[in-house]
Amino acid sequence: MALEFSLVIPTYNERENLPHLFAAVSRSLKGREFEIILVDDDSPDKTWAAAEDLQKTCPFLQVIRRRSERGLSSAVICGFRRATGKFLGVMDADLQHDENRLPELLMKIQNADFAIATRRAAGGNDGKWCWSRRLTSAIATTLAKKVAHISLSDPMSGFFVMRRALFEAVDDGSLKPRGYKVLLYLYARCLQRFGPAAVRLAEVGYQFRQRQFGRSKLSSQVVFEYLAMLFTLRAHARGGLVRGKLPQATSHSPCLPSSA
Repeated sequence: MALEFSLVIPTYNERENLPHLFAAVSRSLKGREFEIILVDDDSPDKTWAAAEDLQKTCPFLQVIRRRSERGLSSAVICGFRRATGKFLGVMDADLQHDENRLPELLMKIQNADFAIATRRAAGGNDGKWCWSRRLTSAIATTLAKKVAHISLSDPMSGFFVMRRALFEAVDDGSLKPRGYKVLLYLYARCLQRFGPAAVRLAEVGYQFRQRQFGRSKLSSQVVFEYLAMLFTLRAHARGGLVRGKLPQATSHSPCLPSSA
């Protein structure tokens, strides 16, 4: 029997955050049937090993250690393929996403296909970001709208829930996201598959927190991969929409063997 919710958390050098993260998510989802799938890219700080130790007190936790693949977006795809929940969620391990918004996201997804935690909705903000990071985010958002024609209020968000049936409908073997912005990628692919009018969207405002442990992954390579993804999505869109009916339920797809 499928669970209500599977939360995928991609990690790389985040072991210090794990005890705080799992305790906070567990409190937020108390009373619900859920699982957490941590997908770690063979972190040098052995995040995967720390997570395996925490399985003793966190029976809801699964750990996937990837040795041959890298990248947040592909890690999320791997986790989604392993998941058993009716709804699939993503959040970062750095404690910057507010786990207290999870119940509201799960409420919103009952009547939507994507429920997105956004800094641009009522009650949301960038927290204590400096002006340069706010400018970078604004430019990235504008590029998403102009290049990939995605009108999300916060396409940079990495904190969202989507229907598993919808993911499985677009997971035809061609999903090859690059970089960190997996929401933008999956949302664009769903629009291309079913058409903009068919995909229902809900948003929940949240306040972006400061990182407590570890280091930010933002780098010039991340910027390059983001730009490459935008132009890839644009090329897919130019290929034309393959319209179909939004699925009610589909069969479960396992994680790719190379990701285990």
